[in-house]
Amino acid sequence: MRYSLLFLPILFLSSCVKHQQLVNFNQGPELSATPQAIANLPAIRIQPDDALAISVHTINMDAAAPFNLGISTAQGSTAGSAAVVQGNFLVDPGGYIEYPSLGRIKAGGLTTTELKDTLLARLSPYLKDPILYVRFTNFTFTVLGEVKNPGAYSFPEEKMTILEAIGRSGDLTTYGDRTNILVIREQDGARSFGRINLRDRKVFESPYFYLHQNDVIYVEPLKQKTASVADQTSKILPWVSVGVTVLNLIIIISNSNQ
Repeated sequence: MRYSLLFLPILFLSSCVKHQQLVNFNQGPELSATPQAIANLPAIRIQPDDALAISVHTINMDAAAPFNLGISTAQGSTAGSAAVVQGNFLVDPGGYIEYPSLGRIKAGGLTTTELKDTLLARLSPYLKDPILYVRFTNFTFTVLGEVKNPGAYSFPEEKMTILEAIGRSGDLTTYGDRTNILVIREQDGARSFGRINLRDRKVFESPYFYLHQNDVIYVEPLKQKTASVADQTSKILPWVSVGVTVLNLIIIISNSNQ
């Protein structure tokens, strides 16, 4: 019994997470002290079911009105395309949008810049020096697993890194495995899976470092969490450990005095 008690502090310590497991960018060659070119910045391309906000502006806004999407009024009257979700253009399964006065426009497979250029070319016969804005309105990602605030997040930017995504979800918990983060991506009708190691300094070179719309990020738990989940008394283990240590010392001193 005395020797079994001696193992309890060791068992407790084995369930602790080590400091090096909580640190990012501590593996591989040292990070360069000089600026490095960003070589793998992805071109985010429009896909079916994407929602786009598109607006046309000119000096004469009355002339631009037929090319802007109508918004529902308080009386319920609407103008513009039927393929609209909350004032945005919805890309259909074939990759097209229904644009006011211009008809069907191919958007799938294009970047927002390429779609902007396409629309400007179509508008040039009707408007003088138009200004066009095109952006995603449903650019979302989902973070699951060992983060403080799991869930789905939307953002207006087209550039989002996995570090920013984890930051928005409250960072990893103590038991989050930084070495094997899964990124699930659906693009062009195919699903791909990538792994991210935040402790590796080469993480910035990963094709999954920059997110695409609708990416899912899953952070696995470390093995140390098993003891925490299985043993509901883990919260009092530090005090038990101290008590056992004191008891062992008393036993050892008592035996030495005999």
